[in-house]
Amino acid sequence: MKRVGTILLAGAAALLLVPAFLRSSPLPQLGSGVVVMTPHNEQIRFELGSRFSQWHKREFGTDAHVAWSTPGGTSEIRKLLQSQWKAAASAGVPYGGDIDLVFGGGSYEHGVLAKPTQSDDPESTISFPHGFSTDELSSWFSSETIADGRLYDEQSYWIGTALSSFGLIWNEDEFDQLGLPRPTDWSMLAHPKLRGRVAFVNPAMSGSVTTALQSILEHLGWQRGWGLIRRASANARSISGSSSRVPGDVGAGEAAIGPCIDFYGRAQVAALEAAGISGRIKYRDAAGQTVVDADPISLLRGAPNPELAKRFIRFCLTTEAQALWQLPPSDPDGPERFALRRLPIRAEVYEHLGDRMLDQVDPFSEAQVAAYPNRAARAFIVPLFLAMAMDHRDELREAWQAIVEHPAYPATDGVVMAADVDDPELRLMLQHFDALPSVPMPNDTMADLNDPETLAAVKAGWLREGFLAMGWWDLESNGTHALQGRASTFFLEQYQKVVNP
Repeated sequence: MKRVGTILLAGAAALLLVPAFLRSSPLPQLGSGVVVMTPHNEQIRFELGSRFSQWHKREFGTDAHVAWSTPGGTSEIRKLLQSQWKAAASAGVPYGGDIDLVFGGGSYEHGVLAKPTQSDDPESTISFPHGFSTDELSSWFSSETIADGRLYDEQSYWIGTALSSFGLIWNEDEFDQLGLPRPTDWSMLAHPKLRGRVAFVNPAMSGSVTTALQSILEHLGWQRGWGLIRRASANARSISGSSSRVPGDVGAGEAAIGPCIDFYGRAQVAALEAAGISGRIKYRDAAGQTVVDADPISLLRGAPNPELAKRFIRFCLTTEAQALWQLPPSDPDGPERFALRRLPIRAEVYEHLGDRMLDQVDPFSEAQVAAYPNRAARAFIVPLFLAMAMDHRDELREAWQAIVEHPAYPATDGVVMAADVDDPELRLMLQHFDALPSVPMPNDTMADLNDPETLAAVKAGWLREGFLAMGWWDLESNGTHALQGRASTFFLEQYQKVVNP
């Protein structure tokens, strides 16, 4: 299946290779196989693929297998498929290709797959409604939501197969050396003692990290949330392009702490314990500050084998498959080789598995509704983060150092913002450091991005290019890049004001 990923990557790079995407060029010798594009790791692919083959033989009396395509993370997969669908529209050929399903990643990315890629063609969606009946859905899910997140799409474009939450992974030795208390929530990422010791990830390269940052913004509030993200970025030893790097860096002592998707963190702890290294690293969800998100699967429009694809979805929702997420390989109902350390999505499975589960967690009783929900907030995470934390990394770190070394900076483990200090000089430095830019709006007005109430209008005009006719960006560019550029210039000026008041 390496050939599938190669074809898709090449197709995204050059429209000349568009035919390789399309139905006219099927994959050879797939037989009774379902082709699944996924960001999931090798362990998940092995266990789910192997058990599906066994289940299908038992239930239908015929052989079936999974052919996996792994071109990258969920964001990369979404971009590849968007390029394919737009290329198909330009070429005037039917949508669809060699892939049946997209399996894994957050609900947001699967929601994007359900939106038309062509504004004048409602059937240009990348995903296709799965068509499961209400009775089937009710047999799998006792409710439609967990906290404020959906377990399956109400328009039937995607269906959750597992749950994900987000938290912190840290190195015990590093925390002992730094004399720090153990983290309980996101605020530890901003601790001044952790300068150069935080492992962080670029949300432009990871949908799961974008969801984690969205969780911070929706639980802490827009301004305080960005304050924490900015400090964590300033503390970062590096900002990588893969969320899987964080557990490895922390486990190796390259970093002291980092934000992490739950199963990456738990799997890293388990891997070290299996190697005889116990207690070096710990993972925990950010208490009361994390979203619990469905990990979905979507049927693709034009799938070459839709019926077998729907059987694979049904298999993933069986109690047999759900048990694979949490039971150890030593359990007779568990996986064959690997402990997957994921959270099942079917609520009754937690009661059924009981103390056989590797992780004694019940997300249905622990999930909390976000205090500051804002549907427009997510769209700003990537452009603002790139402008704030990537474009001027040295200046960001210098400004943060100037703030924490100010004589009036308080000794606290929490996030210190301007309203939290009395010293006028330090307060002004913090105001500059945490400020967000303003952008032009129609009728000679400005929208202040410090105010979350402006986000929906700015998103529609700038990020969705409703203001294209205003001439605020070149036709070769787009509104998102233009907003990022303005923000980048603004942040550089603010950091310079902190260092040279």
